[in-house]
Amino acid sequence: MRVAMVVEWFDARAGGVAVHVRQLTEFLGKSGVEVEIITGSWKPEEMPVDVPVHVIKGPKDPFFRLNISPWASKEMKEIIKKGDFDVIHGHHAFSRMPLSALNIASDLKIRAILTTHTVSFMPEYEYLWSALSYSYPVYRIMLSKADEIIAVSDSAKRFISYFTDVPVRVIPNGVDTSRFRRMDKIEAREIMGFGEEPFFLYVGRLVGKKGLFTLLLAFKDVSREIENVKLRMAGKGKLRPVLSSMSKAMGTDGNVEFLGYVPDESINALFSSADIFVLPSSFGESFGIVILEAMAAGTPVIGTKVGGIEEILDGGRYGLLVSPSDPKELAGTMLELLGDEERRKTLSKRALKRVRSNYDWRAVSRQVMDAYEKPHVS
Repeated sequence: MRVAMVVEWFDARAGGVAVHVRQLTEFLGKSGVEVEIITGSWKPEEMPVDVPVHVIKGPKDPFFRLNISPWASKEMKEIIKKGDFDVIHGHHAFSRMPLSALNIASDLKIRAILTTHTVSFMPEYEYLWSALSYSYPVYRIMLSKADEIIAVSDSAKRFISYFTDVPVRVIPNGVDTSRFRRMDKIEAREIMGFGEEPFFLYVGRLVGKKGLFTLLLAFKDVSREIENVKLRMAGKGKLRPVLSSMSKAMGTDGNVEFLGYVPDESINALFSSADIFVLPSSFGESFGIVILEAMAAGTPVIGTKVGGIEEILDGGRYGLLVSPSDPKELAGTMLELLGDEERRKTLSKRALKRVRSNYDWRAVSRQVMDAYEKPHVS
């Protein structure tokens, strides 16, 4: 079987979508599926893969970095025709190239799958989003070209269902449990060059919807109670200088470290070295792959009651949940969990079992292959 993965962006700035495509490609390859990737931007040092990557160059719009070249669809069609693919699999239902790929697949009578990774703000407002979808009929027509849509969570399924009647199945993101695994904390800290001080960890893009201002405000209260505590933030994004300035203004800059992009060979040690992982997203979190990575590394998690985070943590059974954009509640939960070693152990053990049984890429990729093997509808 030959599959073309189509993704608008294939770099660290694309966050979980690019990580998903990369890891799905790897595990499909282990099952004998031949994959090629078509994208508008690629950084091999951030997303290394052992498959052909076709980069369709063109001008990008300044807001979303979408490829707006008028020749992009034509070039993509030539790549797809030449590749003799059995399946076209687009990723991200709200970007140009994957939607164009659906139309091309329909023209060429190739099975088309679209994975949606998106939950927007106020996702429960069905009448708002349904009305908006009918006010933009071209988008509904584009989605109708998909034979089937995959949503990474129930939240993502509900949201995309406002825009289309195409069948939607939920297949979650996955994690490579042979790569993300529990390490001895002392050994992990030696690898990372960290000391013995307690610390909280955030990994992800430094962008507005991740709730990072809330995290810094919460950490200010935490640092008042625990003198040597640290917050380490790994990732790239446009908010880094703003967050750094905010930390200095609050007087916590001595306890907050911005690690930037962390390479693959160090990421498991980073997760394993932390006392607690925090994902404080304020909205728009359809899943949260980093939560799976923390769980697989044996690190207890605090997340917000947003989208797919609630689903992964199952109402607090596999990690603690707090209200979004509430620094006082977040600070109290951070202090509470840091001071309760037994609870951290219980959560870690329970979460590790869940991630191995529900989210291992070996099982998840088989579910995706099942979607591939169905016939083209039209």
